[in-house]
Amino acid sequence: MPRSNKPESKNRSAQVNTGAFFVLAVLLSIGVALVSYRSVRIFEARAIWVQHTNTVLQRLEETHSTLRNLVANARGYALSGRQEYLLGFEADRSLLYELLNGLRALQLDNQEQLDRLTHLSSSIAQRIELARTLIEADRRVRIDNAYEHGRDLSEDIRKQFVALKQVEQTLLSERSADTRESIRWTLAAILGGSFVSVVILIAVYLRLKRETMRRREAQTKAQLYAVEIESLYNQAPCGYHSIDEESGLIVQINDTELAWLGYAREQVVGKMTQADLMTPSSAERYRKELRPRFLRNEAVGGVDVDYLRADGTHFSTLMSISTVPHPDDGHVISRNVIYDISGRKQTEKEIEELNASLKRQTRHLSNINKELESFSYSVSHDLRAPLRAISGYAMMVEEDYAKELDAKGQEMLRVIRRNVGKMDALISDLLKLSKSATDELTPGHFSMQDQVEQCIAGLRRENDSVKFVVDPLEDVIASKDLLGQVWENLLSNAVKFSKKAERAVVRVSSTSTPEEVIYQVQDNGIGFDMRYAHKLFGTFQRLHRQEDYAGTGIGLALVQRIVVRHGGRVWAEGSPGEGASFYFALPRQGL
Repeated sequence: MPRSNKPESKNRSAQVNTGAFFVLAVLLSIGVALVSYRSVRIFEARAIWVQHTNTVLQRLEETHSTLRNLVANARGYALSGRQEYLLGFEADRSLLYELLNGLRALQLDNQEQLDRLTHLSSSIAQRIELARTLIEADRRVRIDNAYEHGRDLSEDIRKQFVALKQVEQTLLSERSADTRESIRWTLAAILGGSFVSVVILIAVYLRLKRETMRRREAQTKAQLYAVEIESLYNQAPCGYHSIDEESGLIVQINDTELAWLGYAREQVVGKMTQADLMTPSSAERYRKELRPRFLRNEAVGGVDVDYLRADGTHFSTLMSISTVPHPDDGHVISRNVIYDISGRKQTEKEIEELNASLKRQTRHLSNINKELESFSYSVSHDLRAPLRAISGYAMMVEEDYAKELDAKGQEMLRVIRRNVGKMDALISDLLKLSKSATDELTPGHFSMQDQVEQCIAGLRRENDSVKFVVDPLEDVIASKDLLGQVWENLLSNAVKFSKKAERAVVRVSSTSTPEEVIYQVQDNGIGFDMRYAHKLFGTFQRLHRQEDYAGTGIGLALVQRIVVRHGGRVWAEGSPGEGASFYFALPRQGL
């Protein structure tokens, strides 16, 4: 039974999220450790500089003390002549040079202090030479000069030592302050890092706890989902079965297909092949055509095959096949989906029979229509000759025998001629109606505005009391000649029924939608009752008396036929005494 990969995807997603969270936690811990380490290193570096400054101060004090001892030993020897003072002088002189060299090494980072130290070293060298001079002079001279010799130089050296110490004291204060600041930052970093680490540990714990609960919930949902999928698989409206292509045996099949076939599951699974369930012809086609295709990973879908039921009857199906590798041994597994289309086949057969019958009826109706059109055309043409003869003879009688006829006779001849004219107009309209259904459509681009203006120009000459208002009209693709008849009939109709108004107005306008363009012809004439609107576009249908408004009753029928041939529609709106509006809509893209 196929199972959904959705729970597995969720588990993988949860694992990825948890892994990402752990990586983030590790990165944060490393970041905290690096910040702490850097703070400690900064503190260590600043502590070293404080120690360095203290060492310089100690060395300066020691150097000054050694110089004083050296001078004291020189004076002692000058006063007493004792040998130990001379030995102390020599030892102090050697130590003094070592201390000065050490101080120079310590001051390499500070050029100003190094310059001061160089000057101090020069002064000390002078003081040592003065002391040596005191030792080497005769005893009486030595005694006389013991307290006065080198006093000024010693005072200058003391001041230089004081200046060096002051600079170092200032540096010591600054470096001590930096060290204290480093201590604070280091403590803050360590405490902050510890706090962040604790927060991370708590967050990790909560995350793991939440993921554990989610996993349990997901497992429960997956079990329920598996049960649901199994139910859907078995109760699906189509048949499913899977085949191990290594052995050719069916390894899985749903209840729907088993019900169609009339077998029990244990009769099919692991015992029957695809060919065992098919009719011989379909089984042969499956072996030679379909199986090689899907084994080459070619798509197999919507193929008609016939399956055999357990009772020997067969039914038609649509089959689709896909392949997947088996998760355990890697064998190719073909998944087959079949739809029972035996009902559809029967319906298709019935539809084919109905279509054949419809085609026969259509051909019959087409022949009848052609015969009717031919008859209408022939009758219309054949009627015109005798009508012209009647009209001609009536005119000849009226002209040649006017004196012999009284007034009533002449009036009868005029009635004959008027009715012949009406009959001729009716025949002309019938011919137009016939041609509108038979003439070939020749759609093209043309200006609808110009065509309407041309129609109105002819109407203005005979109806100067009617005001025409034409709004901008949008163009469509249509047959120009046939559309001319539409406008001629609609505009003539509007003029006819509105010219008796006190101020007759006919307005032409258009609106559009994404699919079609709608044209409107509106008048302020006598209007009509909407209860009879269905009669407007019928042949020979009239809503007003012939004596009041002349016409054959074919114009609006002609309009509807032409518009419908263009794939459009027509309708009208009106109210008695308030005018009427006639609409027709044509497709924007033409036929």
